[in-house]
Amino acid sequence: MNAKTERKRIGSARSAIILAGGRGRRMGLLEKALLEFKGKTLLEKLIETLFLSVEEIIVSVRDKTQLEKLTPVLKKFPNSNLRVCFDTRKDLGPLEGLRAGLLEASYAYVFVCACDMPFINPKVVDFLFEKAKGHDAALPRYSSKKYESLHAIYSKKLIPEIEKAFERGERFVLAPVFKLEDLVYVEVSEIRKIDPELLTFVNINTLEEIEKL
Repeated sequence: MNAKTERKRIGSARSAIILAGGRGRRMGLLEKALLEFKGKTLLEKLIETLFLSVEEIIVSVRDKTQLEKLTPVLKKFPNSNLRVCFDTRKDLGPLEGLRAGLLEASYAYVFVCACDMPFINPKVVDFLFEKAKGHDAALPRYSSKKYESLHAIYSKKLIPEIEKAFERGERFVLAPVFKLEDLVYVEVSEIRKIDPELLTFVNINTLEEIEKL
């Protein structure tokens, strides 16, 4: 029995959300998810990697026009538990994409990442899921109190906190996260034992960065 089958058997199956709805303003409005890296789009590479750790993946997009652009990549995974969700509130940034994805997710715990992270380490993802078990979330934290909010595990308990954040006029991803009652901080020093260079956190913001990589 493999790990995925065992997780389903004991009711601890996992979801992942890929936040792909950004407009890529720093890349001249290019779709980040479709940028090619080592012969594959960033989205394709992420889907392949995350399916090593989760049972379902939800790609969070801003609208149907964007979905049409991403569909050729999604069609490469015809027999997998891969779905999409849409923002229903416009121009609220990644927090709305996160809310939509959590509502769509089938399972209690969800790994969330941005679509521009080509080196996500499935062993780190597994580690974060273990840390989150029995808690509301697992959030990587540096000693400087910087956080990796878009490389973290959240439970569905975050949904009502996001709603409250929007009511307060807050769009910062960590605003509702810090309101969770049982938030586990995972020190980056622990993650370094799995991924010494912390490549799992690397994201791409400009075309120059992807050329360097």
